[in-house]
Amino acid sequence: MRYARYAWETVVALASSDLGLKLFSLVFAFGLWLFVNAGQKASERSVEAPLEFRNIPSDLMVSGPGAGPVEVRVMGPPALLSTLDPDYMKVVLDLEGARPGTSTFRLSPDFFNPPRGVRITRISPSVVNLKLESVAVRSLPVTLRLGTKLPFGYKVARASVNPETVRVRGPANEVNRMTSIETVPIDLEAGRGQITREVRLSSSGPAFSFLPERVTVSVLLEEESMTREFQRVEVKAKNIAGSYSVNPRRVYLRLSGPKRIVSPLQLGADQAYLDLKGLEPGNHTVTLSLKLPPEVKVLEQKPDRFRVKISGVEK
Repeated sequence: MRYARYAWETVVALASSDLGLKLFSLVFAFGLWLFVNAGQKASERSVEAPLEFRNIPSDLMVSGPGAGPVEVRVMGPPALLSTLDPDYMKVVLDLEGARPGTSTFRLSPDFFNPPRGVRITRISPSVVNLKLESVAVRSLPVTLRLGTKLPFGYKVARASVNPETVRVRGPANEVNRMTSIETVPIDLEAGRGQITREVRLSSSGPAFSFLPERVTVSVLLEEESMTREFQRVEVKAKNIAGSYSVNPRRVYLRLSGPKRIVSPLQLGADQAYLDLKGLEPGNHTVTLSLKLPPEVKVLEQKPDRFRVKISGVEK
């Protein structure tokens, strides 16, 4: 009787202490969880379980299809399924001792470690075929790949890549056929002058890796020059109020300058004309006045001078 009374006093003292309160809270929470989940009907959900490879031989790599996530159908209490982390269900495949070719893994619930109260009802695909290829590593030159369009009137005067070669790692049958590695296309449409950028290297898929992964590209854009002929430009006069005649009435011009200016250039009475300001009635020899952009040069003009007859000046 004395021992029973002592035990009861000990339980009362423990319950009134901080440790006792913590133990009570823990037991109460666990009981509440059991109550809630026991009263719920089991439900199902699909989980995409990622594949993880371990102990891959250094001279092999996984390539081709079959290396995607696995869809796992699980059943259990809704409270558990709603918080189930897909990484918790990941599939670990041990490739130690694997050889080039196809390795087959038949998946079963034993590959997974679901929480207690959760069971696996379906695995899709249940068979994973992994294609293993020999790995090759080579140093290859880098080729600069320009975008499809350059700024109008500009050309690439100089281009360089640093470093000029990179180490490429990938499937041996593909790496051994390569002669170079291209950069991703570089858009120069909005560029002018010296352009320097850090760009990625282009690959045909995730099976390839590069060292370094990026290269520095320098491109110098210069303006293109062009020469253009204007065969029969009509010549008219300015600063004359009376009547006049011009002989010859047309002029041949050969101009040069930046392509962006010369290509769209139009010559009319405001660009090529005879200035008759201050001339009296009679016959005169007059040079052609040209109002051109400062970048445009006259390479040839025929004729150099024009005969002008002023008949009268209106008052």
